[in-house]
Amino acid sequence: SLIYPYITYCNSTWSSTYVTNLNRIYCLQKRAVRAITNSDYRAHSAPLFSKLEILDIFQINTFQIAKFMYSYHNSLLPPLFSNLFNTNSQIHNYSTRKANNYHMHHCRTNLKKFTILYQGPKIWNSLPTKITTLLNFSNFKNELLEFLLK
Repeated sequence: SLIYPYITYCNSTWSSTYVTNLNRIYCLQKRAVRAITNSDYRAHSAPLFSKLEILDIFQINTFQIAKFMYSYHNSLLPPLFSNLFNTNSQIHNYSTRKANNYHMHHCRTNLKKFTILYQGPKIWNSLPTKITTLLNFSNFKNELLEFLLK
């Protein structure tokens, strides 16, 4: 309860960086999980995260971006964000399987791949349809959390 709020606060903003930059925080998070469970310092951390039912720093980033995309998809954000993303059917008129998916922006540099314009559609399109079609935000969060903890 002492560390988790610091890792989750504005995670979708500050954790949009290279994995190597996040590895220090991830190592500290794994050390904290081992201390909480009173495990050996060499113990594998994935089962410990599952046992405690908490997300690691990378899963937290996915969780928060998916919540943002849910709010966008259901028009729960301020009007400023109304034209931030387009579906594939808005880009072209072809009837394809992925016509209702969000169009992913072209990224010329790796730096742009960390932005919400790229990560948002990428994460949203990778979620199962049974999660993205939920109408209640709390149900969405619960199902998404369960999906990420698997």
